[in-house]
Amino acid sequence: MSDHLSAQRLLWMLRTDVLRNHRAWLVASGTAALVALLVSVLGAMDRNVGAGVEFYRAFFIAALFASGTLATSQAFVDLHGRTTNTAFLMLPASALEKTLARLLLTTAGLFVYLLLLTMVLSWVLEGVNTATFGVQRELFVPFDRTAWSMLPHYLAVQSLFFLGAAWFRKLHYIKTVGAALLIVIGLSTVGVLILRLFGGATTLGGGFGMGDGLGNPIQLVIDVAPIAYYFVLPVFCWFVAWLRVTEAQVSHGI
Repeated sequence: MSDHLSAQRLLWMLRTDVLRNHRAWLVASGTAALVALLVSVLGAMDRNVGAGVEFYRAFFIAALFASGTLATSQAFVDLHGRTTNTAFLMLPASALEKTLARLLLTTAGLFVYLLLLTMVLSWVLEGVNTATFGVQRELFVPFDRTAWSMLPHYLAVQSLFFLGAAWFRKLHYIKTVGAALLIVIGLSTVGVLILRLFGGATTLGGGFGMGDGLGNPIQLVIDVAPIAYYFVLPVFCWFVAWLRVTEAQVSHGI
């Protein structure tokens, strides 16, 4: 058992966070289910049951990125609240355990929860459609390949909001979106400059003595971009978020 990471303390933190947020999750789930029911009934009335499971895939993806980013942006709201930060900092757990608990809930926990919610919702809605309108879509299964293919993209997006939740004191969602847009604009500008620089040099027929090798930097960026997006970005954001929580605990003498 480590002073920084204990399975027992981590499980206790997970249980505490689930109990603290379960009402919000239930309200959000109920709202999403009502919207899905309305859309499903309207489609069934027109006999427009569509492309089978695609209806539930669209629901899952929309719920994952909408509710996932919103929930993640509020992951550390008690850390920054004037009336709640003391309670958060005094929890008998390390900064690593507190960070991991919030991370697991907003990644693996939310992903699995939405898979199960979408599956159950497909059973209920298609039962209603079959009994009322005599039509039925294909049911959603938790091992749907399209749904799981969204997980790497969700982790990349979620990591930005996780860092924003730990970093910003107020307006976490809005500030994270603004910061992400600035980063995208900055990287796009750099990419255009590199493309013009090396693309222009290539059209000169290798006038700088590099020949066909002038295209290598561009190809290198293309090859490295997926690695940075899927692996470097999430790990970096999660790591900095942990450092932010650690800094908060140290600055308060805990």
